[in-house]
Amino acid sequence: MKINDILFRYITKVFIKSFLIVTLCFFFMTAMLEYMEIVRRFSSHHIAVPYSAIIELTVLNAIATVSSFFPFALFLGSILFFITIHGKMELTAIKCVGVSVSQISKCLLMATFLVGTVYITIFDGIASFSVQRIKLIESKLTKKDQIDEKMTVTNKGAWFRDVYLDKSYIVYAKSFLNKQNKLLNVRFFEFDEKTGFQASIYSDSATVSNHTWKLRNAKVIGIDGTEKVVPVLVRKTNLSFNNIDKMTTNPKSISFWSMAKYIAMLEKVGLSSIKYKINWFSRISALIQMVALVLVAIVFCINYHVGSAGWYATKLGILLMFTFPMHLMNNILMALGETGSIPIWLSAFVIPITTICMSIPSLVRR
Repeated sequence: MKINDILFRYITKVFIKSFLIVTLCFFFMTAMLEYMEIVRRFSSHHIAVPYSAIIELTVLNAIATVSSFFPFALFLGSILFFITIHGKMELTAIKCVGVSVSQISKCLLMATFLVGTVYITIFDGIASFSVQRIKLIESKLTKKDQIDEKMTVTNKGAWFRDVYLDKSYIVYAKSFLNKQNKLLNVRFFEFDEKTGFQASIYSDSATVSNHTWKLRNAKVIGIDGTEKVVPVLVRKTNLSFNNIDKMTTNPKSISFWSMAKYIAMLEKVGLSSIKYKINWFSRISALIQMVALVLVAIVFCINYHVGSAGWYATKLGILLMFTFPMHLMNNILMALGETGSIPIWLSAFVIPITTICMSIPSLVRR
């Protein structure tokens, strides 16, 4: 068996063990904070919640939070990895048998790709399911009808619900014109709180402004089957066009592999897809960010000399001070990308790629 094979297996084992320790610690700390927040929130609204529901919400929220900070969990895991092997002088022994820094770096990067693959194929889907489940449980506990806040988008159009006083409408629109605040090929199914279904309304277009629906050449079909055409039909609403545009599904509740399809459906209907593109690119960026953070950890932590524990601790402090502003800048660029101020790909990739480009020359010189 080649030394590289042995080295890869050993480094991967210790690296993943360190990462799991950090992730579990982070998970339990997050779970404790989430538990206190959930209890406080429901008790302040005087809502009786079963203990099993509190535990489930705590676990689900912790999973969703850990998913958001997955690259930094890997980063802290890589620091713990170096502390562990330096403490046992194992890295010094590995170097003494002729293994170079580049070989060690390759082993760590291969282990990083392995963790990143698990993240995007398995953990991302679990986190998306957690967000969906949280919404469902909270809607049941608060007795809140979830459909009021959610739009169903398909390749053939979009469905949503509009409620105004004692009237409610199930609305279907085949497409949207954002600049004109207009919906095309519209169907309204009107319901009364007391008497139930009232009428079906068909229109080629509908505009919403000043809390009013205006349907052009609307065909109204009553419950008795009678039809009439109204040139301009007006209905009151609490919605605005921006409210409707924001009814789409929470991006975090859609898995990475389903996001492209959902973006295509939104664009076909005419709804804004920029926050979904940002979210999709951010998940791809997370993989690159993992590589970037591990490379930075290698640059700062690979060398250790006996008797220099104080200087090594100082380097770790500098490393942490370097990475958290980098994370903050990445979030700022993401926000700029969502507003359209800069291209989405630039907001997602400029920080991790720049970090990689700065780290590689430092490793090559060693």
